[in-house]
Amino acid sequence: MKRLLVLVIVVFGSVFTTAAQGTGEWIRYESPEGRYSVLVPKKPEISQQDTTAATGEKLPQYLASSADGNGVFMIGYFDYAADMTFSLDKARDGMLSSMEATLLGEESISLGGSPGRALRLLAKSTDGREFLDRATFYDVARRIYVLQCIFPKDEDGAALNEKCNKFADSFKARTP
Repeated sequence: MKRLLVLVIVVFGSVFTTAAQGTGEWIRYESPEGRYSVLVPKKPEISQQDTTAATGEKLPQYLASSADGNGVFMIGYFDYAADMTFSLDKARDGMLSSMEATLLGEESISLGGSPGRALRLLAKSTDGREFLDRATFYDVARRIYVLQCIFPKDEDGAALNEKCNKFADSFKARTP
């Protein structure tokens, strides 16, 4: 019997940084282990944390975070076993619940024929500041990719939309 996998995204207590980033050209970050590439403002910091399946199993999730002014661009991925299934709906619901966020918009998308979902969320950091999270999920050959563009709500506008689109549109995944 297949088990349902629920993605739980852990949003760091505060995603905001105080260091200012100078303007410049973005770099293409390549992750051979993650089998992806993406444009980011600067070389990302790499980390690992566990995500939990609906069955309670811990799955390692690998993260790359690139700070930009008061926000951050994040790419995470994890693999799920052949006897599990992944639900984009449950992933969305898990993210909304874990962040206590409001869903502002959602659309079905795809990446090279692999299913995906694009979300626009409004949430609060632990210190009460509101932030927007443009999150994208893709299920590519049993690997789940999660891209997030997280910025203070008061920075919303054309320039931020352009940055978030540049990040999301540059993402490329390779199948094994």
